[in-house]
Amino acid sequence: MPFTLVLLVARKPGLSLSAFKHHWEAKHLPLLKSLVGLDFPLSHTRHYLDRDPELAMTPANILFGTQEDFNFDAIAVFTFIDRAHWERFWEKVSRKEAKQLLTEDDEKFQDKEKLKAVFIGDTKATGRDGGAVGWRFVGSV
Repeated sequence: MPFTLVLLVARKPGLSLSAFKHHWEAKHLPLLKSLVGLDFPLSHTRHYLDRDPELAMTPANILFGTQEDFNFDAIAVFTFIDRAHWERFWEKVSRKEAKQLLTEDDEKFQDKEKLKAVFIGDTKATGRDGGAVGWRFVGSV
């Protein structure tokens, strides 16, 4: 059964959304992959809130709620094969050298005081035809 972790991530104050995205995609992800190797999640999906990408402070394009409810800029979803896969990943990112490298990099683009993380339990998905759909991964696991 897949094991899923969701993070709510805010950018560092004064950083534009485009700079935040660029750093995460071009710097942070390659660093993370280099540190964990084959224990990288099956998928690491980033959903960026709809905001003006060039401004440091800009409201989210919300449908329900208030701006104060959306004090983060992205939702990251980590999907692992199972809990054991997560535990191998966590062990690697918790090693002294890896933790130091990741912390130093986090400080370049994230507001760590606003970081939130939660594990997800049962997940259900429905396709437009009404049938159940699920994750399909390419490659061997």
